[in-house]
Amino acid sequence: MAILIRNATEQDADTLAALNADVQAVHAAALPWHFKPPGPDTFPCAAVADVLAQPDNVVFIAEIDGDAAGYAYAQFVRRGETSFHYAHDMVYLHHISVRPAHRRRGVGGALIAAVRAAATDADIALVALDVWTFNEEARAFFRRHGFAPYVERLWSR
Repeated sequence: MAILIRNATEQDADTLAALNADVQAVHAAALPWHFKPPGPDTFPCAAVADVLAQPDNVVFIAEIDGDAAGYAYAQFVRRGETSFHYAHDMVYLHHISVRPAHRRRGVGGALIAAVRAAATDADIALVALDVWTFNEEARAFFRRHGFAPYVERLWSR
């Protein structure tokens, strides 16, 4: 099984929307008051096109034998110096999703590697992401790939 990672194009809008449905369903099941169930409005083709059109965004698709197995969407973020912190750049991973049939087979790791390679190519050392505390499977995946907590967000409802 060879995993091919490639840059997404506008022709991939329907594919990206379908790939997003898997992770959207996980979030909607855990927090139905917050996340909408997957559907035509959760990551529509127009939104995908907007993401792809932004020069600071990168979107990768993982394919296995020509079939889409997952995707990652990341953004190059440049923060200027303020009175509180130094200037820094990072690549922020907004989305990553792997079809259930392809999980635990290296697809997610290959997508993370592609994001890290894009960061390295831009001379950026920091890759950051958010993960929901309810999603222990995702948290374990990110820990296995070298991510560690650095901030904690709390809320009161």
